[in-house]
Amino acid sequence: MPELLRAYLVTTFCGWSVFPLLHLVLNRLPDRGYALSRCFGVVLSAWLAWMMAGAAGQVLTTAMALLAVLAAGVVCWTLAVLWRPATGAARASRDLGPGAFLLGRARLIACVEVLFLSGLLLFAWIERRNPAVDPDSERFMDYALLGAVLRSPGLPVADPWLAGHDLAYYHFGYSVAAFLVRCGGAETARCFTTIVALQHALLWIGAFGIGLALTGRARGGMAAAFFVLVAGNFEWVSQWARQGGVAPFDWFASSRVIPDAISEFPWFSLLWGDLHPYVMALPITACALAFALAESLPVKGAEAASGEGAVPAGGGDPGRLHIARAACFALLCGALLATHPWDLPIVALASPILVLAGAGRRRLARGALWAVAAAASWLLVVPFLQGLILGNRSLGRVEHGSPPVAWVMAFGPFVLLAALAAVVLVRLRRARTPAVRTRLALVLAGAGLLSALACEMVYVRDLFDSTPLERMNTVFKLHRLAWLLLGLASPCLIESLLRRGARGRWRRVAGWAAAGLTMAAALVYPIGGTAAWLRGRAIEIGRQDDAPAREALSPGADAEALFRARYPGDAAAASFIARARPAGGAILEETGEPYTWSSRISTFSGVPAVLGWGNHEAVWRQDWDEVLRRREGIAAIYRAASPAEACALMQPYGVRWVVVGERERERYGEGVARFAAAARPEFAGGGTRVYDARDICGPAAAGRAVGP
Repeated sequence: MPELLRAYLVTTFCGWSVFPLLHLVLNRLPDRGYALSRCFGVVLSAWLAWMMAGAAGQVLTTAMALLAVLAAGVVCWTLAVLWRPATGAARASRDLGPGAFLLGRARLIACVEVLFLSGLLLFAWIERRNPAVDPDSERFMDYALLGAVLRSPGLPVADPWLAGHDLAYYHFGYSVAAFLVRCGGAETARCFTTIVALQHALLWIGAFGIGLALTGRARGGMAAAFFVLVAGNFEWVSQWARQGGVAPFDWFASSRVIPDAISEFPWFSLLWGDLHPYVMALPITACALAFALAESLPVKGAEAASGEGAVPAGGGDPGRLHIARAACFALLCGALLATHPWDLPIVALASPILVLAGAGRRRLARGALWAVAAAASWLLVVPFLQGLILGNRSLGRVEHGSPPVAWVMAFGPFVLLAALAAVVLVRLRRARTPAVRTRLALVLAGAGLLSALACEMVYVRDLFDSTPLERMNTVFKLHRLAWLLLGLASPCLIESLLRRGARGRWRRVAGWAAAGLTMAAALVYPIGGTAAWLRGRAIEIGRQDDAPAREALSPGADAEALFRARYPGDAAAASFIARARPAGGAILEETGEPYTWSSRISTFSGVPAVLGWGNHEAVWRQDWDEVLRRREGIAAIYRAASPAEACALMQPYGVRWVVVGERERERYGEGVARFAAAARPEFAGGGTRVYDARDICGPAAAGRAVGP
């Protein structure tokens, strides 16, 4: 609970620091951006914090993180005061500032707070039942990168799995997570699952804000939150068809509905529990789209008067507000580029189109401004892109796409909703949904459909090219973005089905039935899949033979508890290396196949290893050569016949710590224990020893054979 309270307070303070500016800039949204203020505040504050740390060349501290929040607040509050309309104009427009707005819309603000807090509690309850960082998922990598960012003296960040190199993986999301850790003054192991839950809570409330903006109703906001995060795909239909009816639910199979590919959706990602870029990018994507909607929606009252949102030139806002929106959008696009580059092209394409399809005059000029903002966004995150390999990628043509039935199941809720709505609404002579909002929803739906269909035509070539998994990552990345966009567009269709103005009582009944049927079918996975997942967690705990492992997998344990239970000596060694002074140098430890406990010392200490999970490094860098050289070099060092030979091999990698534990003995032979004859261990415990390479290579060891 302390970690949840820290997360709530930190995100709330970040949101309050930027809300006065959002109150002006997002003045066309019903909640003035309050639902999105936490996400934007966290992104802005984290960006400022790391710019400060980078300029100072220092590790991010709690004081620096809090100073960044304060700086963001000073900037936003100052701009809000300078740009606030004159008293008479403000009174005429009933816009008396953020304080008056919060008091005047107390019910809406309370609704947002209740939704965010209830979502955070629910998602944290789920994540606490999967507390361990283990190598069965990407959590192992996530924890290594988070630890490396927390230890980094500014930017760029050193690669924790390839000593001597900058990190070649997009890591702004981990920088935001590190900011949250520091800002809350928390221990990483205790707050890891809370940060995972927080990503989904920010997405949950961000989707609500967009649904509210598109429909003008809280019901529309709830529909958006439901379709984006709560709904599940229809793979369960295939399971029941194969098994002849309701049967034990395979919760994992729903993410593999497309053969040889990954087709995730947010609720599955919540159960899987990785703190991965594709998860951290979704709330940022929603926030960026909200700014585009604020530029596109009509000024309050103008649309009702004209029917088409024909508002004064420039959209009815002073030019500075258009520029401010574009600047905020550029920051969020830069954050997307440095968090998860896959999302940026679609967002950069959809946002100017939203402006063109929206309200107001000079839409072409305003759309061009937004296109320029997206194109220039990389300038704001250059320090986070150092080491990142964005080039050397090409597109391949898909020879065998997804089976149509599998594709329909992957996007089941949206396909069913569209089909039922077509039947119910086809004979309506006119729609009373505001035209502008309809166009904006269609743009979002079109962008989602483009994302879902693009991977049926082309794929991005990577190291899986020319294998059955050649388009696995492309489907994975684009499907979850398509799910978000289609989910955000769905509330307008739901409102069309539920509105009271539909002609004929049977159409109203049919509309409610269509919406209810869609939502009921979409709830099968969240209910059945979550229940199966919880049963699986209980079974896994029951399988453990020793009490420490059972306790480590029990709800609420810290992220490192399983590591301590499995390898107590290694865990103590990792803690020793993490605290050692002076900091610096690389770790020599066992390296092997991915999704094993290889590189466990670097992962849990944050200190770079000569080589971590080689498969991941090869994918990030699109090159196996360095990985294979280091793998062979590590084996040669551990099997060296003398200290001189070992030192000569270690020198190019800057090795400071040599680890000899159970995994090293298993992989490289019992001969690794002969290091004991060359130097006294700096740490010894639980069968693990850590040697200082300076002792091994010192004068006393020179020329001595490493013998028994």
